[in-house]
Amino acid sequence: MAELLFGAETEYAVARRGVKKKRPNEEAALELMCQAEMQLPHLPDMSSSRGMFLSNAARFYVDCGTHPEYATGECNDPWELVRQVHAGHRILASLARNARTLGRRDKSIHCFRSNVDYSGSCSTWAAHENYLYNGSQAALSTHLIPHLVTRPIYAGAGGFRPRSRGLEFTLAPRLTYFEQVMADSTTSGRGIWNDKSESLSANNRRLHVTCSETLCSQTALFLKFGVTALIVAMTDARVKPGEAVQLADPVRALQTVIGDVNCTAKLALRNERSRTAVEIQRHYLEMAEAHLQADFMPSWAGAVCRAWRAILDRIETGGPAAVANTLDWAIKLSLYSHQNLGIRWEQLGALSALLDQSSPAQDLNQDPEALLAEERAVRRKLSSEEATDEFERLARSQGVDVADIKTLTRQRQRMFEIDMRFGELGAGGIFESLDAAGVLDHRIVADDEIERAMTQPPPNGRAKIRGQVVQRLASNDGARCDWHQIIDFAEAKMLDLSDPFAREESWQVLNDTPYVHSVAFERHPLSRRERAYQLFQRGNFSGAEELLRGVVAEEFEVASNRCHLARVLMMMDREPEAREEVSLAWSAREGAASYVVPRILFFRLLFAVLDGQDLVEPIAQIKELLQDSSACSSWTIRPVLTHLRTRLSRPQYRFLKALADALSYFEHISALDEFPEWRTVQAAAATPG
Repeated sequence: MAELLFGAETEYAVARRGVKKKRPNEEAALELMCQAEMQLPHLPDMSSSRGMFLSNAARFYVDCGTHPEYATGECNDPWELVRQVHAGHRILASLARNARTLGRRDKSIHCFRSNVDYSGSCSTWAAHENYLYNGSQAALSTHLIPHLVTRPIYAGAGGFRPRSRGLEFTLAPRLTYFEQVMADSTTSGRGIWNDKSESLSANNRRLHVTCSETLCSQTALFLKFGVTALIVAMTDARVKPGEAVQLADPVRALQTVIGDVNCTAKLALRNERSRTAVEIQRHYLEMAEAHLQADFMPSWAGAVCRAWRAILDRIETGGPAAVANTLDWAIKLSLYSHQNLGIRWEQLGALSALLDQSSPAQDLNQDPEALLAEERAVRRKLSSEEATDEFERLARSQGVDVADIKTLTRQRQRMFEIDMRFGELGAGGIFESLDAAGVLDHRIVADDEIERAMTQPPPNGRAKIRGQVVQRLASNDGARCDWHQIIDFAEAKMLDLSDPFAREESWQVLNDTPYVHSVAFERHPLSRRERAYQLFQRGNFSGAEELLRGVVAEEFEVASNRCHLARVLMMMDREPEAREEVSLAWSAREGAASYVVPRILFFRLLFAVLDGQDLVEPIAQIKELLQDSSACSSWTIRPVLTHLRTRLSRPQYRFLKALADALSYFEHISALDEFPEWRTVQAAAATPG
């Protein structure tokens, strides 16, 4: 039988203090990272200074949106996937709980398994899936898209349409933002199918599924990964499982599916016929059942098919009520529809449509701050007398009571907060409370298995090896890890993890490779620089300064480390010394990494802003360098801008913040075009001075 591999990536929403603050909080995310560094056996991530690999083979890091993200190790059956995902939830909950214990009550951290930000920013928190495959990506897209469109009937998180001015329940709130079939971006212009494909080994590639949501239900998670993995396996074997159910308009079909709580809407197919989401899922199920004994199917395929068939039967014969204690969206629908709103649940559709009629739709390509400003303006309008008159005219024409509209606008935010709290990690979460009370029926793995998965890796393949070696080397300051290798600089050797199915450790001596000359001899200053960064995150600026001055004295990556030192000095209000370090960094820039010079120029620009000087030259120089994507690399400079906030005007702060994001992530550069100081300056080569 075949051996499949897959894994999950979960982004968490975090907030300090109470649960009302729903947007990601950078300070809280970094605090969780610091807590993890202190509590969990780990090896630092070679590709990110804000990441680590844990003893259960997972990766924990602070992602580009300054939110914590947890990626499981590679799993080869859906039960293990459920264990590892829920282990991640418990790890995050433990880190947040410990942060609350150590800090004041008003600095408590809350983590949420959320999918959308209801503030109006159009932000989402992703739940991506990765599957190993070795066939054609074009074939995969053809046969998987109808599945991805229809699986929300069991894999939808449930909630409300975030862009509705009213209150509209949907099976999958995050998927309301998916407005095209194909896309290569995961943060804007989202597509049902993501073109991202990466090599995993000589014969395998990684399929990256982004049309997905974070789930609480173990059954829903089990089905989401187990079913999708079977369809990938069939497609790789050229079975063509989706050939008979090609959708005429996948985007329209997706929006139909997630808006239909009865799961009975007909979806148009290319062959001019139509089927419901349940019927399309049954087609895939029958294809899988017909090939259960094939050598390309895993040993657990039969168990997944039985659970798949059972859930489809329940949905088809009993509707939402039949799965109201099992699937996320149905649990929420049952809970929310019984809330005392002051209006009947059945009225929400008509009332929401009326509110949407009176307000413009949001443009997803707008700057998030502009979207928030627009949202606030609309809320003010909805509460004004002028709006009341407008609603009265519209309401009378459609037979709607204006008093009900006012009630809805009052209840809307309360329901959004309830939906946010539903997925809160820990005892305060609504799902966790319902589960503890024994009113849900969703579990497929035992609590003690999840507890073990918090420290133990999946039992097969390179994930098992990675986890065991991380556990063994966790106290070794000279070891570093990524998905494909672990390097023990102290012993000058590398563990090769390029084979996803590896069963034994395969170490190579670095002395016999050119790699040792570029990295191994620099391991000690590199390690101290990373410790300096950790101290910086924790606010121990004097400790960070001491380490960085030692690294600079050893002439290790001088330009880069003088920039790090300038960052620390700015946080200590020692600006003249920081300016001197930036000047020395500029003098030492020859031969520095391509992303270092833009950072030096950023400091020069910042000082020019503070001094009221002309900004054209540093902007032109940065603009020239940012034509090359290698000039961008993740950089934590936002704390300095926050520290200087009172000395910067709002436009200056917004521009510098946007530029800092662009220096970290190449895809953010286009956002700078909204600022005239950037838009009107021509790129120019950096000159000495």
